[in-house]
Amino acid sequence: MNQSDIYKIIFNRNQNALMNAVDGLTQSHSLLQLPGDSNCMNWILGHIAVYRDGLLMDAGLDEHMLKDEVEIYGPGSDAIDVGSTCVKFDRLVELIELSYATLDHWLSSNPDSFDNKVDKDVKYRKGYGAYWDTINEHISQMIAHESMHVGELSALRELALISKI
Repeated sequence: MNQSDIYKIIFNRNQNALMNAVDGLTQSHSLLQLPGDSNCMNWILGHIAVYRDGLLMDAGLDEHMLKDEVEIYGPGSDAIDVGSTCVKFDRLVELIELSYATLDHWLSSNPDSFDNKVDKDVKYRKGYGAYWDTINEHISQMIAHESMHVGELSALRELALISKI
């Protein structure tokens, strides 16, 4: 099994978990908060989309997010609740699907660019974009970061399913 195949398996697992978590939910569900200092599903989806877009940027692939969308969900962004400015849930799901399709297509091509240096001269940062030295370093960090956030979605889905929305 080559490096592309390994990355594809991990991104596929995350994508399936993401799509299962959002299935049948609405914008209102996506804004529900757990008690404590955590974030809602809307923020998590947007945050994952930002980091995926950063990887697409570093790999020289088509990016999908608009700059104003990136600013809402980037590193250090504010929490989102019912009164916050946020991207609509359906658009976030679309971004998750688009970014996955682009990543999967690229990884299916067995790219030989994993050791390529990342261009640090970018207009604005997206997630880990232009942060790590190589594509391989970026993907490795991205997988860990994304998997952590995907794991947070289970409790938020359960909260949505028992809510009276």
